[in-house]
Parts: sequence; C-alpha cells; structure tokens
Amino acid sequence: MKTAFAYLFFLMTAPLAAFAQDNACERYPQSTYDHTYCFSKLLVESDNELNEVYRDLRGRLNASLRQDLTQVQRDWMRHRNMVCQEKAGTIIVNCNYRVNKERTDYLRDRLRECKTGNCRPNMIRQESW
Repeated sequence: MKTAFAYLFFLMTAPLAAFAQDNACERYPQSTYDHTYCFSKLLVESDNELNEVYRDLRGRLNASLRQDLTQVQRDWMRHRNMVCQEKAGTIIVNCNYRVNKERTDYLRDRLRECKTGNCRPNMIRQESW
C-alpha cells in the first residue's frame, strides 16, 4: 500500500517539478543543479542545430569536399571531447555547449558563403578551433 501511494504521489508531483525546473531556466539558475539542468537543455538544442547546419553545408558540397568536411568534423569531435571531458563518460555541459555553438557559427558562415556562390574549400577543410 505504501509503495502504491508513493508511486501515485510521484506521478502527481513529477509534472510540477518539471514545470518548476523549466521556470528556473528563465531566470538566473539558483543552484548547481539548475545550472547543469539548464545548460543540458541548451546543449541538446545546440547539438541539434549543429547537426542541421552540418547537413545543410554537406549537401552543398561536391563529393571530395564532403569527404574532407566529414573528416574535419570527426577531428573537431575528438577535440571537443578532449576539451570538455574531465574523465571518460562525463562531460562539462557548459563547455560542450560553448564549443558546439562556436563550431555551429563557423559552419553557418561556410554555409552562407556556399549559398552565395562563394564557397571556399580551404575554409571548409581548415581546423577552426
């Protein structure tokens, strides 16, 4: 009976906790937990944005340059992991967010250039970090 009550209590309060936590991100995070939670949400969004920009850029390139971009992106991912991991299996969430955002901005600039017909292969092949 106690287990059923505890489970029911959890089901009723979990949405309230999630709502309260989402509101915590709208103001300055009050605790380390808030900080980590809010940055993890931003990290997921930045990762999705990075993947979208990467796909769009890749779709505008010839086969050779696409292959080069893939290799540079893999090198960048190793760099990101090295910079933003204190130890295997963990990440520094705000570091990962920042590095993702920087890479997304760089790739977005390359995409913008390619869309205007001014694609610069040397900039796509370049390690920008």
